[in-house]
Amino acid sequence: MVRPAIQLYTLRELDEPLTETLRRVGETGYEGVEFAGLGGESPSALADALAETGLSAVGAHVGLDAFETDYETTVEAYRTLGCDRLVVPSYGEEGFDSAASTAKAADDLSSLAARLADDGFELHYHNHTYEFAALDDATVDTAYDAFAARSDDHLGLEFDVGLARHGGVDPVTYLDRYAERLSLVHLTDTVPGDDDALHVDLDEGVVDLESCVGTAAGAGVDWVIHENGLTTDPGATLESSADRVRTLVDGT
Repeated sequence: MVRPAIQLYTLRELDEPLTETLRRVGETGYEGVEFAGLGGESPSALADALAETGLSAVGAHVGLDAFETDYETTVEAYRTLGCDRLVVPSYGEEGFDSAASTAKAADDLSSLAARLADDGFELHYHNHTYEFAALDDATVDTAYDAFAARSDDHLGLEFDVGLARHGGVDPVTYLDRYAERLSLVHLTDTVPGDDDALHVDLDEGVVDLESCVGTAAGAGVDWVIHENGLTTDPGATLESSADRVRTLVDGT
């Protein structure tokens, strides 16, 4: 059954320690959190807060540089948190501007996924908008399709429905297309054509949220994870999104 979570980047402007933010999330209808850094707190303190609140650590966005410069420390931190799904949040637009660069991105992340699998972790890739441009020298629809075809199946795809819609594709089509590689889905809303509205609060954009959550549930996705990285009122966004995501999940 699909369950609701929030990406903690949404709440980064709250003036409080991350442990307090976890307690705040634990008072809502969310059942899990996805980390975007540890807020300067120790993994053990965060693990204690998770245990106190009953929240699950459903994943963590970890930049490639952390793996490249301090792999062992990075892995150990998330092991302490009980978080075994790690997500590369971006490879960079230059990694998807040609068939050759897309192939390199797929190979690099597949290699990292294999290394992490040996250490007991899953690696996932989170899309932005630029992956959905067409490649002149490829026969697939988009650079994202070329990336998915080239990368190993054990590299998961954390599909962001709003960013995909902003990038010009139908997110439901892609949720269906890559169902077997999805366990995490980013439930975001957006207004295409306006970079200032790359993220908006749920139901303020054009994404068909009901269809996305229903399709994700049908694909066996474990978690739908809300994010609004551009909110100006994170406390209000937390409360309203928790109710909305819970309603969407309960409707599947």
